[in-house]
Amino acid sequence: MEILKTLKDNLSLSNIKGQVSTIKNTAKLIESLLSLLQDNKISASSREMLNNLKVVLIDKPNIVSINHFINHFVLKLNPENQPIVLKEILEVFHERWKNVERKTALIAYNLYDFKNKRILFYGASDYMEALIDICLVNEANIKVVQIVDNFDNNTKEQAKLIQSKGIDVTVTNLQNIGRLKEEIQYIIVTSDIIMQNKFIVKSGMNLIAPWAKENQIPILVCSDTRKILNTKILPPSVLGSFINETSKSSSEIWKSSPSEIQIINYHLEEIENKWVNSFVFEQHAYCPEELSLEVDKILVSKFI
Repeated sequence: MEILKTLKDNLSLSNIKGQVSTIKNTAKLIESLLSLLQDNKISASSREMLNNLKVVLIDKPNIVSINHFINHFVLKLNPENQPIVLKEILEVFHERWKNVERKTALIAYNLYDFKNKRILFYGASDYMEALIDICLVNEANIKVVQIVDNFDNNTKEQAKLIQSKGIDVTVTNLQNIGRLKEEIQYIIVTSDIIMQNKFIVKSGMNLIAPWAKENQIPILVCSDTRKILNTKILPPSVLGSFINETSKSSSEIWKSSPSEIQIINYHLEEIENKWVNSFVFEQHAYCPEELSLEVDKILVSKFI
């Protein structure tokens, strides 16, 4: 196969010394993945990602770009009803990253004084739940404000779970957050894609960020280094697979709206890193300026 020849030529021992096993494993994995293109049972999204893998192999055929692409490919996969090759990859991937949410939460707890503070959670995630558990163990006596909306059951379930652990929980929506500006000491969000200068987060953050800055409320993004997407090392043509989102149903905003009226409804948005005080990962936390400089160094390049 011409693509595998390109890979072999670019990952030759003369180009990369000391990575024999890595190169062999990479070649085997890619061959298995590309063979899935002949499988009619794989989903359309998986097929799109595999086709984009071919683009990466042709345009950026090196260990870092390939590993980086596959890392984000796997992050987007729904493990249900996948072919055996993808299931095996997912099992290895998730085993390597077991308990990463707790590691990130512990970094955040050790860096910031949450004792007797009220924390606003925007969105719902395992990082937030892990932070709650750590605060309980350390008797931090925190209080939580959970932002919810009509169509986000995850945030409602998270609020119930946190309250069931004996934490004081207040629930509100985005429109009423202004009433709590004197009571909130930290805002915590998560992100599945963090780039050099932007990250992707639940829609509404572009409203919260300037409000938080004006009221001197720190914003912490709790994530992990799997979620870093280095746009410099991947072909521009494949980036849309990771950072684009299609519009959601207009009926969530207005049922049976007049066809002449345009309804805009997205669940995610890009926001500039400059609004964030700290990006907290499983081993370290970075301010936006540090993150922009360090992205190349903290890539997850040893996934395979």
